[in-house]
Amino acid sequence: MKTGTEALETWVPLGGFRLDRRKGKTPEGEFSTTDWLVPVLAYDGVAPGYPCAEQPCLHRVLATCTHDQVVKLASLFGLLTATGKVTRVGDLPPEPVETWHREIRALRNATALWDAIAGNDDAALRRALPQHQAAKEKNLLGLAREHLARRVTEKLVGGRFELIAPPDEGLSQFTIRHRPVRLIDAIWQQFAGEIAGMMSAARCPAPGCGRWFPRSVGRNDRQFCPHACQMRAWRNGL
Repeated sequence: MKTGTEALETWVPLGGFRLDRRKGKTPEGEFSTTDWLVPVLAYDGVAPGYPCAEQPCLHRVLATCTHDQVVKLASLFGLLTATGKVTRVGDLPPEPVETWHREIRALRNATALWDAIAGNDDAALRRALPQHQAAKEKNLLGLAREHLARRVTEKLVGGRFELIAPPDEGLSQFTIRHRPVRLIDAIWQQFAGEIAGMMSAARCPAPGCGRWFPRSVGRNDRQFCPHACQMRAWRNGL
């Protein structure tokens, strides 16, 4: 089921991004001297991308991203907080790398909690929940669900929605679609879709792969992303 995140468009410099230490105003309105993501070349072309369509499990990719992979990920999918159409590289605002670190931590904690809920794993639930909630023995699963719902809802606040009119004069119904303007909003919407059962994310276990893919595409018991990975796994006795 499409949620609207697939239409989100980002813009990436043809030469990618690099880190530059400078003082600037963060998206939260604070001034900070830190590492910022900036285009490698000051005069460069930009290319549009549709990251959520290209990688339906981008929320899982970001949750497992290490700090040294941030530049690579930004160069593939675009900036988390940039908005609007870009026609030249100078229109791209610098983005503090700490924004990525903060969202990675938040997604890592949230996906760990969701995996513990989905697996009904009490030990994992206690590790993933805040200490004051994990200490409560009564209805641990219910507490975890409520905590996760609150955290994800906080991330979705302010998101843009649109009511889409039917395309014909028949009995078609109006539909409501999420229309995020920032990549990070679309990523949290993807994760909300996984929690709501609209898709299931899996990580390919084939040697040398590890790519995240939507398991709900095709068979629900699908274990590998492409057929080539399945064949490679069989050859390695997996």
